[in-house]
Amino acid sequence: MGAMTIEKIIIILICATCFFQGFASDKKIAKHATNISVEIPDNPVTIDPMIYGQMLEDCNDKIIYGGLINKKNEENPAVFALLKSLQMPVVRWPAGTYIHEYDWENGIGPKEKRPIINCIRWGGYDTNLFGTDEFLQWCQKIGTEPYINFNMSNHPDYAASLGDALNWIEYVNGSAETAFGMKRIANGHVDPYNVKYWCIGNENYGSYGIHKAETADFYSSKLNQWASCIKLLYPDLSLLAVGHVYDWNKKVFERNGNLIDFLTMHLYMGAKMKDGKLQDPLYTVFSPVKAEIQILKNAVLFDEVNRRLGRTDNPIRLSIDEWNCRHSVFENGQYAFTRNDDRRLFDIVTTAGMLNVFIRHCAYIGMANYIFPVNGHGLVRSVGDEDAYKSTIYHIFDLYRKYMSGEKMNVDINGVKLTLPVQKLAVSGNFDDELMPEEIEVAYIDGAAVRTEDGTINLTLINRSHLESQKVSIDVPDGYTPVTMWKIESDDINAANSKDERENISPQVVNLSGKHLDSTIIMPPCGFALIQYKK
Repeated sequence: MGAMTIEKIIIILICATCFFQGFASDKKIAKHATNISVEIPDNPVTIDPMIYGQMLEDCNDKIIYGGLINKKNEENPAVFALLKSLQMPVVRWPAGTYIHEYDWENGIGPKEKRPIINCIRWGGYDTNLFGTDEFLQWCQKIGTEPYINFNMSNHPDYAASLGDALNWIEYVNGSAETAFGMKRIANGHVDPYNVKYWCIGNENYGSYGIHKAETADFYSSKLNQWASCIKLLYPDLSLLAVGHVYDWNKKVFERNGNLIDFLTMHLYMGAKMKDGKLQDPLYTVFSPVKAEIQILKNAVLFDEVNRRLGRTDNPIRLSIDEWNCRHSVFENGQYAFTRNDDRRLFDIVTTAGMLNVFIRHCAYIGMANYIFPVNGHGLVRSVGDEDAYKSTIYHIFDLYRKYMSGEKMNVDINGVKLTLPVQKLAVSGNFDDELMPEEIEVAYIDGAAVRTEDGTINLTLINRSHLESQKVSIDVPDGYTPVTMWKIESDDINAANSKDERENISPQVVNLSGKHLDSTIIMPPCGFALIQYKK
């Protein structure tokens, strides 16, 4: 495929008779078409752009050290430029299970005096050169909202106290009249950072690293102490609490529904790779379906709690705090998890599929943070200290961030379907397996649509078949015509980008303005399209 970057758009002028048929027409095509209808709802819901957030964690896979910065504490300019272009709305740090052993005071003050810490959970070392000030100044420079996670672990040597949490807030947001505000000023930053989003704990329900599993009662009680005190002193902060399965969430709401603003959920899709090829493709590509079922199960609880607490105008919402598609690679006779397998064409479909879920349920989902923006499962791959390139999924976040914010449209999809066993769908995390149906009937085509402030309608489509092209007919509201399409396709669903073939997988941009076009698209296996309609 002659691929092109968005930055170097090549306008492809084609006639009406060959435009849609030229979309991978040499593939095996399903006999029956999928019909898609886009409608403007009577009471549209606004999508919070924070669903396109990211997460940073020092987990010894060159996320921060070797990704954002090198061992000399110098910024990789190519990584910074690519991430800045994404306009990331929010970034979570210091993130997940590493937070259980993180002492924020190790990461402030003169860098030559900061201790080097042996990381128990992930291995390797944290030099603490990228601490609170460095993270928050990086957020200011790159133009994103910072989100900080408290250490609320239960290990006697590493657990932070409520006092530690309050001191951290004071260091970040305190005035010159406060003790830790003065410490921040002495460290070179006069103005408060005014960080709004703070999470109390991380996966407290599980035994990870040094942390021991807690019950919902224990966590809810401790959360109540922390959240009550923080809200009393800082009522304008938005607090996130650890979510899990339905009964856990219900217990957290009972004690803390009037104190928290978000409940977190972690969702990890999975892919088994052998000899560079995806195994059991259907169970990976359709994995967002199971995630959507779990979100809908909790939506009923969120509705009930927000009504009972009188929070319909300021509802508690979900934050999908950690999500991606984890790859396990077959080596030495077994599958082993790795963050370093390339992002491939099928990852575009799983990533877009999950973002479509977030858009469909934007009434309940107010934030989501992909893990990670750099290296690991990332959007950007660093090359040495000064170079980087875009992975396949970079383009999905780029397109969704630019074009898929606004009001959610109703999208009805009626077409070729298959029946799948829900428990075999390759996704893990916060699931109530006992509440899941045994089977579900789903269409190969999935999509979401938004209407932007200027009235433009943008529609995303993915073909979740790894074998057949799908014919798709599209019906949009009267008066709208297609003007631009971005499409991503390849003959190989396992194709990836690399430092030597950086544009192997990237969007092609088709100018449709002024063309009289057929309304049928032929989408190739694991193909993606974003179509823009204007009045």
